[in-house]
Amino acid sequence: MSVLLRGGTLLPLKDTPRPMWGDLLISGTRIGGLGKVDGLPPDTEVLDVSGCVVMPGVVQTHVHLVQTLFRGLAEDMPLLQWLRTRVWPLEAALDEASLRASVRLGLLDLLLTGTTTILDMGTTKHGDIVAEELVRSGMRARFGQTMMDTGEGVPPGLLETTRASLDASGALVKRWHKASSGRIGYVYMPRFALSCTRELLEAVTQLAKLSDLLVHTHSNESIEERNAVVMATGRSPMQYLLDTGIACDRAIIAHGVHLDDQELEILKNTKTSVAHCPSSNLKLGAGIAQVAKLRAARITVGLGADGAACNNQLDGFEEMRMATLLARVVSGIGSLTASDAMALATREGAKMLKIDAEVGSLEQGKRADLVVLDVNRLDGPGGDPAARILFGGGSRAIRHVLVDGEFLVRDGVPTKMDPNEVRAKAAEQLQPLLKRAGLA
Repeated sequence: MSVLLRGGTLLPLKDTPRPMWGDLLISGTRIGGLGKVDGLPPDTEVLDVSGCVVMPGVVQTHVHLVQTLFRGLAEDMPLLQWLRTRVWPLEAALDEASLRASVRLGLLDLLLTGTTTILDMGTTKHGDIVAEELVRSGMRARFGQTMMDTGEGVPPGLLETTRASLDASGALVKRWHKASSGRIGYVYMPRFALSCTRELLEAVTQLAKLSDLLVHTHSNESIEERNAVVMATGRSPMQYLLDTGIACDRAIIAHGVHLDDQELEILKNTKTSVAHCPSSNLKLGAGIAQVAKLRAARITVGLGADGAACNNQLDGFEEMRMATLLARVVSGIGSLTASDAMALATREGAKMLKIDAEVGSLEQGKRADLVVLDVNRLDGPGGDPAARILFGGGSRAIRHVLVDGEFLVRDGVPTKMDPNEVRAKAAEQLQPLLKRAGLA
């Protein structure tokens, strides 16, 4: 199947923010051509996208689909209290039905706002359900079941033995890594230093290295959490991750808000990447990551909305907007432009996930993971396309969303999910979940 997107403004985001005007040909799962496209294959569908911007789909490098059902249930608390009194009890209370409803609701929110690839951290159970829904959704994803074998305030329903945690992840690797022709991949996910024994972290290091898999964990999110890690280990959080072998070029840490100069050097020297979650960090009062400083040290930075329990939305365009606004306050005008922020949410995120040869920019031969935005729905009427999108309304302009050349959203309507059904199922599961968590 071929589709020609005719007459749009193209934002390739390959190595320059400069837009180009013309057509984009989708040939099967890949981009067949850009600009002036001649010699269309027979039966090519021609879709008029004049007045629209075509850009790579958003790559979010830190989300929690299992927490979508918790939206609005964990307000006005700092990180560790938020985890121990709300989020962990709620995760422990998830059963198969409520977890599936939460994941589907999160996927719906992500697709409708233009995200095509995610790095998703689950909970300590039901990893197969997350994988099933990722496959069904059509979205590109790297995912993992969270690993937790210790920790103050961790409910019995989440706590695992070290062996059970490792075995569960190993089984999920066998079942789901490279599923759906490689669209789905597995990532080892020790939650954070305070909920993982050293034994677990060192074992994950070895297993991930042997299987050449990514590792994703939280680190340096809040001052309280940082101090707790120092008290527990005698090391700074990044030094501890270096000691245990986690810090490496396959590792992605979420947040990286409170890093000292030595930790910046560790990130730089090990080529560990950072997922910046600006809205979540602000909402939890955790602080503001020094993105300009990270980028100046040539540390790869991506963007993520985190979870709906601490955002409360999953809109990647809002994270781009927030990232550039915060950088201007912290590091000055020009330190992170609108185009820079877009790059973090596309090609830099793809680089972190080791899939930048396939997605993250509009280039002939790459996967056709892209979004089409109707800029007439944005505040306007003119100006730089990247700035107009980020500061003019962003995701409300989403018209089409494609992954591997397949429409997952067409004319604003999801093609693989019924939004009314997804939202009704989520609402149906909420009260039983609250009752099981002792929060009703």
